Amino acid sequence: MDQYKSWNEKFVQAKSSLRDRDKKLDEVAELIEKDLILIGCTAIEDKLQEGVPACIETLSAAGIKIWVLTGDKMETAINIAYACSLVNNDTKQFIISSETDTIREAEDRGDPVEIARVIKESVKQSLRSYLEEARRSLSNTPERKLAFIIDGRCLMYALDPALRVNLLGLSLICHSVVCCRVSPLQKAQVTSLVRKGARKITLSIGDGANDVSMIQAAHVGIGISGQEGMQAVMASDFAIAQFRYLTDLLLVHGRWSYLRLCKVITYFFYKNLTFTLTQFWFTFQTGFSGQRFYDDWFQSLYNVIFTALPVIMVGLFDKDVSASLSKKYPQLYQEGIRNTFFKWKVIAVWGFFAFYQSIVFYYFTAAASQHGHGSSGKILGQWDVSTMAFTCVVVTVNLRLLMSCNSITRWHYFSVAGSIAAWFLFIFIYSAIMTSFDRQENVYFVIYVLMSTFFFYLTLILVPVIALFGDFLYLSLQRWLFPYDYQVVQEMHKDDPHEYSMIRLPERSHLSPEEARSYAISMLPRENSKHTGFAFDSPGYESFFASQQGVCVPHKPWDVARRASMKQQRQQPQRTGRS
Repeated sequence: MDQYKSWNEKFVQAKSSLRDRDKKLDEVAELIEKDLILIGCTAIEDKLQEGVPACIETLSAAGIKIWVLTGDKMETAINIAYACSLVNNDTKQFIISSETDTIREAEDRGDPVEIARVIKESVKQSLRSYLEEARRSLSNTPERKLAFIIDGRCLMYALDPALRVNLLGLSLICHSVVCCRVSPLQKAQVTSLVRKGARKITLSIGDGANDVSMIQAAHVGIGISGQEGMQAVMASDFAIAQFRYLTDLLLVHGRWSYLRLCKVITYFFYKNLTFTLTQFWFTFQTGFSGQRFYDDWFQSLYNVIFTALPVIMVGLFDKDVSASLSKKYPQLYQEGIRNTFFKWKVIAVWGFFAFYQSIVFYYFTAAASQHGHGSSGKILGQWDVSTMAFTCVVVTVNLRLLMSCNSITRWHYFSVAGSIAAWFLFIFIYSAIMTSFDRQENVYFVIYVLMSTFFFYLTLILVPVIALFGDFLYLSLQRWLFPYDYQVVQEMHKDDPHEYSMIRLPERSHLSPEEARSYAISMLPRENSKHTGFAFDSPGYESFFASQQGVCVPHKPWDVARRASMKQQRQQPQRTGRS
């Protein structure tokens, strides 16, 4: 006891010292940690979640650069990088650590200014030499992977404005970056460095309160609901239950959303440019007098009713390939990284066909109706021609959207047919009444006069066909000669069954017991959890449904509550109906 008391006094003094605290603690520990007999030991397993290495490998194949920002020490961080397939035995590692002989000698002298100068100079030289070596390695052997590893103490000096350029340059050349022993502030600084310095789209994912600053500094923040609490989830843009769900979030839903947004934005540009240019050509016939070509209600309801619903369906349901193929070919994600579908070239193509179609809509209807007349013998006037042209515009732009869809469902057909039908329903009602407001008498009975002529039906068929012929020819040649990556995948799997259809598997007799059990589980009904706010559902009640089918499946914790609730419902007495 006396020996412990004397040692404890030295330990308290070392722990409360302001200078060289770690060194003094190590010296005090050496006084007592000797001549000991090991009786037993315990350890805590720091295990990765299921599917993390496969997820990171898939994301790397998709062209996404992975950075690990952790508070663990360097040895642990490197082991995690090996476990996550970020680093392998063939990877060339550039390590910048504060545990060098030069820095230790400066620490032994005890001068803080000298220590800071030595560390900064060491980091400066290391960054400069590693950057030159990485560039040579990239030019000589571009297929070799490079990894950059730095600890938090050296990172503090590397983030200095004078060294920040070399740090960013070396990090962008390397395939993976590992920053260990970093503080929450340093995580946010590194994220901001990539976001602002490299002008890259950044995504941060974390599961604890120490990741909140990093999550908020990135363009997109992902929170994992785990054992670390809900702080990261509450500060994030999206929340998932496990890290491996990041594959579905990015490669499936993220890529689909990118395609849908690009298609919706470019289509909005196309259909409004087509509609506007049609009126622009009319101004040449009026001498720029300001005379309108379309009725005011036509212009007001064009984007609100007549062309609105199909765009919503595309934004909700359009997908180029299935979810399974998106994960099978992660390279498809690189189309979004290269911004393939939202370049000026794509916008120029849409603009060209809008220009071409507007000429067809105006000049074909105007020229063809010069000698046209109604059933009463009167020559067709301006409002007859404008109503006919507007009808062709509504029909054509809605059909053009179907041509650009990768997957067409019954909702697409319903929306396109409903939009065209909404226009005819509106014009039937609008032309059947006459009011003194807003010069509505201009289009009174116009549609009925047009529909009494064969000329209207012929125009309604020929003009959209001529207008869409150029688009059809372009899409055919593009898919044949210059296909996108997803179009190649579509052709490869065009004969595959639908992912939601029942796939006929081999007979039970040819399956092993483990395969038969997996097949039986896959055929069980699923029930989605209603108690999570995450992007993906938790597993269903497999063991509960399996018991109903006579399949042996291990029970899950959530099944206990399920069986208890059902048992309680069965034990409740039935009411007789008497009051």
